[in-house]
Amino acid sequence: MSRDAIRRAAEKLARRFGTRNPFEIAEGLGVTILYRDDFQKLKGLYRVIARNRFIFLCSTLPEVIQAIVCAHELGHDTLHRTVAAGGVFYEYALFTPHAPLEHEANLFAASLLLPDGDVLAALRETDDVVQASALLGTDVNLLLIKLRDMNTRGHRFRTVYDVRSDFLRGNETPLCGR
Repeated sequence: MSRDAIRRAAEKLARRFGTRNPFEIAEGLGVTILYRDDFQKLKGLYRVIARNRFIFLCSTLPEVIQAIVCAHELGHDTLHRTVAAGGVFYEYALFTPHAPLEHEANLFAASLLLPDGDVLAALRETDDVVQASALLGTDVNLLLIKLRDMNTRGHRFRTVYDVRSDFLRGNETPLCGR
């Protein structure tokens, strides 16, 4: 799926529900969010079970990370629902090199949670991406994904950091702005 289509899908949901809050959007879409305290290596996952859509979130994560994970899983719901409904989503994500569906869900989350105007305002305050992520209340990796995307649209942001594309995997808490 193209970057433009992913951005448009995120913006369409934000306009439709009048919010960028992924929990409110999930509720509006009829996606059930279930919190799990037994996730050892997962922060969250998306499943379609008997035509019912679910987002499972690790209950021990900080709220800001839960919101990022929820937005990422909403990306799967919006962009990849037919793959998930077919039951091959988990295997696809695990065994596909560089997991393009995961990259798409990350871009969706960045587009939903970080409007261009907010990012530009934060970068007027500071030119340091870690400080900007703190101002935005987000993970630095999500901001880096957003900045790379904005660069594809003509911006010229320079960062000294590389995106940890796997920042939502594993049981560690990613670097957060707050």
